[in-house]
Order: sequence, then C-alpha cells, then structure tokens
Amino acid sequence: MQTHYRIGELAKIKNIDAQTLRFYDQKGVLTPEIVDEQNGYRYYTIDQCVELDRIKFYKLLNLSLEEIKAHNEIENSNEAIETLASQKAQLDRKIAHMQIISENVGGILDAIDHAKSEAADSKRPFKIKQCLPITGIVGDCATVNDWHAFNKKLKELSGLYPDHDEIGHHYGMSFVYASPYLTTPGQEHLRSVIIPVHFRYKNAKHVQSYPLGRCIVAYHQGTPGGIETTLRRVRKVVDKQKLKLRGEVVTTSIISRFIVNNENEYIIEIKLPLADQ
Repeated sequence: MQTHYRIGELAKIKNIDAQTLRFYDQKGVLTPEIVDEQNGYRYYTIDQCVELDRIKFYKLLNLSLEEIKAHNEIENSNEAIETLASQKAQLDRKIAHMQIISENVGGILDAIDHAKSEAADSKRPFKIKQCLPITGIVGDCATVNDWHAFNKKLKELSGLYPDHDEIGHHYGMSFVYASPYLTTPGQEHLRSVIIPVHFRYKNAKHVQSYPLGRCIVAYHQGTPGGIETTLRRVRKVVDKQKLKLRGEVVTTSIISRFIVNNENEYIIEIKLPLADQ
C-alpha cells in the first residue's frame, strides 16, 4: 500500500493544480512531511491527504490562507466549531444577498418580456388599465436642470435606499413630468424621480408608494428623442375618447443603455393617470 506521494501524484489524486500545492507549501499551509535524504525528493503522507481535504473545505468557506493556517493549529473542538458557525453565518448572508440580486434580475427580465410583448401588439398600441402604485424612494426634481444636478439628486436618494448596495444600480427608475410634457417633452417638466426598491424593503423608512390608479399605458420603441411621436398618438386617444387626465406623465425606461447600447432597441413605458370619475 502506497503511504506517501509526490506533488504531482497528490495533485492528480485530489484534483488540484500542482502549482497550488507549491503555493500552499510556500505559505506554510501544507508542506510535504517526508524528505528523502538520498535524492531530496519530498513526499506528502496519507494524513496530509486529509489535511488537504480540510484546506479545500475551508477555502470553499472563504477562509484566507492565513486563517486556514491559524485554524490548523486549533486543538479545541469548541473553538473549531465556533469557526465553522461563523463561516456559515457569513455564507448565509452571502446567499441572502445573491437571492436578492437573482430576484431583481428576474424582475428586470419579466418587465422586459412584458414590455416587448405589449409594444409588439400593433392592434392595441394603447391600453387603459388599473396600475399598481410604484413603491420606491421619491425625490423632488423640480429644481434639477442638468445632468450634474440630477446625479447629485440620485446620490442623495440612494443614501435613503435601504441596503441600496444589495441591488447596486438604478434600473427601472420612473420619472414624473408635469402635464406640458405630453405636448412638448423636455427635462424642464421633470418634477420627481422614483427609484424602485426591492419588495423586501417596501415597509422600510423613506420608502413611499406613488399611486397610479387607472392609466393610459403606452410604449415607445426607439430613440428617446422620438418619444414626441408616440405622445402625439397618445394625445389623439385622449382627445378622441375625451379622457380627463390627472395631470402628470410617468415614464419608465424598460430597455435603455443599461441593457443594450443601441437606441433603436430602447423601450420606454408611458403612463398617464386618469382623473377620478
């Protein structure tokens, strides 16, 4: 029965790169225990195979090599268990973090799929339907008049976003414009911006619910500059059906540069809340 192994043999048996074993040796994490006095060859023992399994296990738990070295010197089982429990808690937090990101990406994909389907329905380019409120951080943008001021506002609002770093982006922002935007779209009509929040934070401090109710819903496909053509069609619907608007225009970029670097592929959702009957 073979009782000791050269570095290449151990690497093959344990499915690990030989260079990694050499690095562990340099760092004093796992050094070959046997040295042949005649040829200077160094060998790992069977017990060190178990040590390597333990090192690989703790690497999976995200311990650094220095932490692994320290852990290898632990002789008290309670102390070793405490290390395991601490790493499990860190993994649980990471899993929760990744779950939020996964849910958020799923929400982005659902929004894109819905918008593309609605925008492609040329027979029904506009709909009147009940819309859910937008839940998020609402910022007053009445005094925002340039890109720099707007980004300062976003930074301010992001500070209010509970665990904003869990999401890490501003996809799905909604913009609330005063009614003149419907006729002459422009930044000067911007009144508010809404940064949506993950549903887990809907009851958190600073999170508000922006009501929509019954809305005319339309989708603009193509360059943002061409939105005026889409709004003109919306105005015809309003005039023809003699609809009474509440007084604001709410837009949400569903596909933008955040998703693809081609303005012809952009999709903007437009909502016009209707006045109460």
